[in-house]
Amino acid sequence: MRTQQENREFRTAIYLRLSKDDEGAGESSSITNQRSILQEYARVHGFVVLQEYVDDGYSGTNFDRPGFRRMRADIEAGRINCVMTKDLSRLGRNSAVITSLLDEYFPERKVRYISVIDGYDSYNLSSGVSMSATMMAVVHELYARDTSAKIKSSFQAKMEQGEYIASFPPYGYKKDVEHGNKNRLVVDREVAPVVQLIFQMAAEGQRPGKIAEYLNSNGVATPAMYRCKKRPYLRVEDYTRRKEWTSQIICKMLRNEVYLGKTAQGKTRKLSFKSKVSQPIPRSEWIVVEGTHEPIITEETFRMVRSRSVARRNPPTKGFESVFSGIAKCADCGKNMTLAPSKKKGSIYNLCCNGYKSYGARECSNHFIDYNLLYNAVLHEIRKLVALNEDEKAQILKELEREEAERSQIMYASREQAYASLEERMTRVVQSLKKLHEQYSCGEISKTVYTKLSEEYTMDLESLEKSKSSLEESAEAPTKSESYRKFFQLLEEVTDVKVLTKPLLRKLIERIEVEQGRFVVGEDGKKHKEQNVRIYFRFVGNLDTEETTP
Repeated sequence: MRTQQENREFRTAIYLRLSKDDEGAGESSSITNQRSILQEYARVHGFVVLQEYVDDGYSGTNFDRPGFRRMRADIEAGRINCVMTKDLSRLGRNSAVITSLLDEYFPERKVRYISVIDGYDSYNLSSGVSMSATMMAVVHELYARDTSAKIKSSFQAKMEQGEYIASFPPYGYKKDVEHGNKNRLVVDREVAPVVQLIFQMAAEGQRPGKIAEYLNSNGVATPAMYRCKKRPYLRVEDYTRRKEWTSQIICKMLRNEVYLGKTAQGKTRKLSFKSKVSQPIPRSEWIVVEGTHEPIITEETFRMVRSRSVARRNPPTKGFESVFSGIAKCADCGKNMTLAPSKKKGSIYNLCCNGYKSYGARECSNHFIDYNLLYNAVLHEIRKLVALNEDEKAQILKELEREEAERSQIMYASREQAYASLEERMTRVVQSLKKLHEQYSCGEISKTVYTKLSEEYTMDLESLEKSKSSLEESAEAPTKSESYRKFFQLLEEVTDVKVLTKPLLRKLIERIEVEQGRFVVGEDGKKHKEQNVRIYFRFVGNLDTEETTP
């Protein structure tokens, strides 16, 4: 163990994080508890805390947090060389990233890391730590997965009851906080007239672009800037790209049924609890509840606007519908690839990143790809898979099963080790509770610290119990060969693919990612475009079929 004098020599920082939606109500009590525990630990062991980093309301699976980014910048600059957290899950809940931080990032920069509750100190790893940091990271990730599923189930129930669950209300409404119901919308009298004006102008035949110009010329704040005005804790720089009204903002509002007094939710689905990318789902699967709040627009006005909109589709894409709608995604920002006119000879349409189309280069790059090139590339891949005969499928499954058999023993041993580690960790927490009581009885710690730590240990026990359940469930997850069998069953339903259709793509493909194209000089000395496309099939994901379109 290092002495207090040695600990004082470290440039120490504490990192605090809580995963919780918080709309400017200040720091949560859990953040305060974390701070108290870490400051008490630092005081007892002689550390001098120079910096504090806080991320209140940020998920542990998301590492793009402001406090976390600032901490890494200070590490890189050499301002701190010791980081403390209450437990490993405060650092994050992605085992791969946490393992990289503990095994590579911190050691390479000579940074000492301490997880107080877990009893982990990177400078004293021989001091009886019973569970490896890597194993703890896996456990915390399993807990995050379990928590994500429970939150999703809770949100589903609320949406079915007509409760509004999004973080921010739609423009024209606010949350009914005056009556203590943040899941109910009430009309925002300050900007509701703007919504009515937009619909009135659209009903009179004004195009969305002209409506946007009118609002900009009259200095009307956009929904994003109005949100910043009402919530001073939001960083205005995050919304500056939306300081002007655009036709896209107007069109989105004109399609939103919330102004009729309905809640229409569940329009997208996240690909994974770790991922930020969302996938649109068919309208038939949306959760729509009528009469949940006061309407701003009449049914008659809404219908009139919609009929005018349908009657004047943009000429370049009139009568043409992309089969890639909702499936083709920008590989960089995750937004949909939408139709755009092409100036190239022999090509009518491009697909373009909707982030770029809506906000320009400050949001993303164009990711232009010729529609026909993408169409032919995807058609080629699907035809290859459909052409697989039974012997080829059987060979693929046989190889996968062989690999799984080789790994199964190791995976079984790993799960058994994780389970045993959880049991041991629970025993340690119980022992820590007993020791804590003894310290309090002897007057070694204050009542405040005793109460806070005992609450934390109790929560840890509950968390570990949930992690045990998640570990048991993970053992029942489908194997790779089982996933391929399901995919092959889908292929059996498809024969003689001559053209691509939306139903066909939705049956076989989860998403298609399009990278930004690049120009290269060929052997003939001429420049030509290359562009990577990744296809993610249902059940099996990307089959390493990264198409490069010329």
